[in-house]
Amino acid sequence: MKNVAIFIYDGVEILDFGGPGEVFAATRNGDEPAFNVYTVAADPEPILSQGFITITPEYTIAACPPPDIIVLPGGDQRQSAADPRVIGWIQGASEQAEVVMSVCTGAMLLSRAGLLDGKEATTWYGAIERLRDATPAATIHAGTRFVDNGQIVTTAGVSAGIDGALHVVARLFGMEAALRTARYMEYDKWVPENGLIVEQSRG
Repeated sequence: MKNVAIFIYDGVEILDFGGPGEVFAATRNGDEPAFNVYTVAADPEPILSQGFITITPEYTIAACPPPDIIVLPGGDQRQSAADPRVIGWIQGASEQAEVVMSVCTGAMLLSRAGLLDGKEATTWYGAIERLRDATPAATIHAGTRFVDNGQIVTTAGVSAGIDGALHVVARLFGMEAALRTARYMEYDKWVPENGLIVEQSRG
């Protein structure tokens, strides 16, 4: 199984982390779970999502299993972006991670960590200009559900995280595995082609 670390923090958007979490937790590799999914936070105390859901992280970033996949959801991520522990963890963990995926304004965390420089990316439509201003060395796309640079995958807002996670599943375990997961979730709005795969576009 591949380890999936979902970073959570006060003000994180529910569907930003719940959508990809559902995709990865539901995906099977044959008869076995394909992913070991867990939440991580800067501190062990419970966090509050959107003002009404309290979540206790399973691990802290200082003591979590090494992730193969990192998910950085959006929401009010300003405090996390200003926390050197968080940015240091993203930078360090990404050195060994197979995929680092942001959802919505979680792309700001990638930007702050310097992981978008020289790459192409997207985010929630309301934060496109903010991400462009924060990351002048990146090409920021509006109107696409996800952008895949290889290791770095960014998605548009909220529900687009489901699309991005399904795309990652298709990459790692094949399209049929991703389609089975989408059917299980009854997510019939997924259009696999509604994204940008950078190497294919350059080829």
